[in-house]
Amino acid sequence: MQQSVKGNNIISENLKVLVFSSNINTPIKVEQTKKELMELDNVYQVDIDLDDRDNVLRIECHPHFEAKLIDKKVSNLGFRSDRLI
Repeated sequence: MQQSVKGNNIISENLKVLVFSSNINTPIKVEQTKKELMELDNVYQVDIDLDDRDNVLRIECHPHFEAKLIDKKVSNLGFRSDRLI
C-alpha cells in the first residue's frame, strides 16, 4: 500500500483524515457526536480533543468521503465545526 501525506489529506489509498475546530466541549457532547458521526458510511474513527483549545474534531474516513457531510451532521446536532485540514 502506497502511503504519503498529500494536499488532499489522503494518507493512503484507503484512508483520509479530516480535521476541524469545533465547539463540542463536554464529554456528553463528545459521546453524542461520536455516536452520530460513526453511523455515517465510510467514517472509520472519530476523536474529539477536549484538552485542545479548539476542541479538535478528527475524522478518519474513506478518501472519497466529503467533509461537507461532517459539517452538515455536526450542524444538525447543534454544534459548529470549521475545517482546519
